[in-house]
Amino acid sequence: MGLSIKHGSENYCAQVINLPAKVPVAGLDNLVQVTHQGNSCLVGKDSDPDIKYLFFPAGTELAATYMHFNNLFRHAENNVDQEKAGFFEDNGRVKAIKFKGVISTGFIIPLESILGLDPDIDLGQFKVGDSFTSLSSKEGIMDLCWKYIVPSRTPGAPGSKTPSKKATDQVKYFPEHTDTGHLLKNVHTLNLNDHIVVTHKLHGTSIRVANTVVYRQLSWKEKLAKKLGVKVQEEEHAYIVGSRRVIKSKNYGPLDNKNHYYSQDIWTEVAEQAIAYNLIKGEAIYGEVIGTYMGAPIQKGYSYGSGIPKLYIYRITHINSQGFEVDLSWEQVKQRAAQLGVETVPELYVGTLSNFIGTYIGLDSKIAGDWWDDGSDIGGVLEDIFYNKLLEKPSVLDGKTLEEGFVVRKDTYPKATALKIKSRQFLMHESKMQDQEVVDIESEEAVNETI
Repeated sequence: MGLSIKHGSENYCAQVINLPAKVPVAGLDNLVQVTHQGNSCLVGKDSDPDIKYLFFPAGTELAATYMHFNNLFRHAENNVDQEKAGFFEDNGRVKAIKFKGVISTGFIIPLESILGLDPDIDLGQFKVGDSFTSLSSKEGIMDLCWKYIVPSRTPGAPGSKTPSKKATDQVKYFPEHTDTGHLLKNVHTLNLNDHIVVTHKLHGTSIRVANTVVYRQLSWKEKLAKKLGVKVQEEEHAYIVGSRRVIKSKNYGPLDNKNHYYSQDIWTEVAEQAIAYNLIKGEAIYGEVIGTYMGAPIQKGYSYGSGIPKLYIYRITHINSQGFEVDLSWEQVKQRAAQLGVETVPELYVGTLSNFIGTYIGLDSKIAGDWWDDGSDIGGVLEDIFYNKLLEKPSVLDGKTLEEGFVVRKDTYPKATALKIKSRQFLMHESKMQDQEVVDIESEEAVNETI
């Protein structure tokens, strides 16, 4: 048996877990609360603590076959036992919901439920901590879950055009931003003496801009000369702008038949205004554009009080002639952003992880170190710090906007390590937007546009 994770669904996996401690909930007789990596879930009071379970985070879509054999559909006619009804809609999305005061941001079910995909699967091969979206067996590769995407806009709507791969073919080096893992799922990668940076996570649309190597469009004379063995310059540097997954423009010029989320290209507009031609060769910036564009918030409910789109940088890199990319340190990012006249994402804390913990649990660095050496649960402490002291509050940029979350960054070579943690209230907001089929700009970009 092999386990794998679909690209783009790294934070929307099934994870094998032991059942967390049960906590009674006032007003509920048959359900109790359990919490896994900061995610509260409701499970049956009589759930067996001695077996393994699967945890699915909010925003995950479950495979129809899996739901069918486990009677999870709310519409019973879709279940193998049509006398039983679950609580999942036909789209199979795990929702963030509030029930009896508990904000549930995940779904937990016994591991044996996976036998619905293949009754011959050996459950003993699964280890606590395994994460996957797909598994292979003698029946072939079976998909269990993936990141939920709101149904795409109707083809032909304003701003929707036939995508073109022309830009991608021309660009030699233009890396996507690295994926950000879940903090509490990856807490084992952190050490007490690590120097970390904690920044506020902003809810907008990702942007990347680079002065990078592209392939020149050769004239017919140059093509002929090349065939005759004459050395021709085939590469040059150009300014390339993109969203998280999609190339948008070259030297701030429009691309033929390019599809944009909007009828206009917000990424190129913002980049040209904020960055212009001020990057050195091989330099790339990554950031978030927030605020309002074309009279509406870039992300519904998250205008941050700004009537215009505004760029905040969170990462700057250098790409060498072989395409190898190296991150600037956070202090260098701040210095370079200041030189460019662009703000970085708001900073909450800079220092050692030990001091961060000590600051928020009232210990000095030495005592925090002793506390750590005693084998205390760092994941549990960070969960307490973020959820009880930092999250579920107004945004530092706008008191009328809810904080989305935080990113913990550690400068590592060649690329910085970044781990995120989101507010439960924000996950509720995100889930409600999905209920209303409000298209998320990032997801729409990933689905409808050609990289």
